Amino acid sequence: MVFEVPASKASLKQNVFEFKVPGERKTRSLPLMQYTPIGFRSKLERLARPIQAAQQAGKDPDTDDLRALGTMQLEMLEQYSPGVTDALDDQQLAALLKAWQDASKVSVGESPALP
Repeated sequence: MVFEVPASKASLKQNVFEFKVPGERKTRSLPLMQYTPIGFRSKLERLARPIQAAQQAGKDPDTDDLRALGTMQLEMLEQYSPGVTDALDDQQLAALLKAWQDASKVSVGESPALP
């Protein structure tokens, strides 16, 4: 007998973060972080560790570490909302990431408990 993995709940309305980009009529969406694939989340967590460690030690995070985490975040955004990073400036992107984190009730790099 073959086990069938149940469908993801990522597309359910309560598991989606919705947002609008200035100048666009459509509403875009991202799954809450806990509904993104474990591979994405584990990479974010791994990339965030040295940044969090530096911050906890009262030091500035390494530029390469910040760049790697930022690249992963952009990949995630583009996976779920193609073209969004071409439509936003740095401040808008930071605001979007913060709002997505807040809606997900996690910080980027944190691995939320599995639903």
